[in-house]
Amino acid sequence: MQFNVPQFIDVEDKILGPLSLKQFLMFLGGAIIVLFLWYLFRLWIVVIVAIPLFLFLLASVFVKINGRSLFTFLRAFFNYFSNPKIYIWRRKQ
Repeated sequence: MQFNVPQFIDVEDKILGPLSLKQFLMFLGGAIIVLFLWYLFRLWIVVIVAIPLFLFLLASVFVKINGRSLFTFLRAFFNYFSNPKIYIWRRKQ
């Protein structure tokens, strides 16, 4: 009996051009944040906040470090520094 084994299981499906669903939702979330800022604050505040937000989202979607997205890398980076590093081994009697 033979079974078909998927070959490319580590590649995400592209739903909108070169973007996967997670990448598209990140851009959509950033656009919604900028839209709320547009209605709440003046233009110069929106520009000051929107440009770094857009650049961070662009980098987190397209930049890969060791095969992982920048967002995943930064999450692991901060998780490493926030968790304790002391491991104590005690023999149970």
